[in-house]
Amino acid sequence: METKGILLWAGLILICAVIFFFSQRIKKQIEEHGIETEGVISRIEDEGEPGEGDFHYYAKYRTEDGEEVEGTLSNPALDLFEGQRVRLKYHPKYKSNARLIDP
Repeated sequence: METKGILLWAGLILICAVIFFFSQRIKKQIEEHGIETEGVISRIEDEGEPGEGDFHYYAKYRTEDGEEVEGTLSNPALDLFEGQRVRLKYHPKYKSNARLIDP
């Protein structure tokens, strides 16, 4: 493999590692310092090819300062439906990301 190809692959792997590290850091911050609130599943979108089932779940909730936010759920349960009320946690720094509180 040429040097250019190796560098391209190394760069791609590095970018993926940074994204993974950052997402894990956000999840840990939410779990450790998250603020509990109640929200509603606002929408469920199928982002994949037909038949793949790559769903993204979103919830609307109010922050402690009264702001209404629609955030992505990073740990959705497969049995959720639009309009369902859920307990969740969010971090004030990462308001557009939320995690369900285990029932």
